[in-house]
Amino acid sequence: MKCKACGALNDAGASFCKGCGIKLEASECYQCGAPADPDALFCSKCGSKLTSNDPVEGKTCQSCGFVNSAGTMYCQRCNQKIL
Repeated sequence: MKCKACGALNDAGASFCKGCGIKLEASECYQCGAPADPDALFCSKCGSKLTSNDPVEGKTCQSCGFVNSAGTMYCQRCNQKIL
């Protein structure tokens, strides 16, 4: 699996990137839970966007690396306060 943050190639099933240490995104749709190809942009079952928001428009969580929508105070993935 390729890390979306640093581009490092990680082993299949890895939870954290070996290049930068951030939590790798799960290969399932966050909306419906359907399995998803790690390189897919949209869910083939429900059509939801699988990738995180554009980093320019969002806030990156310091705990898990998830990019949340602008104006978010708590991470939508891990519920930690975004600084």
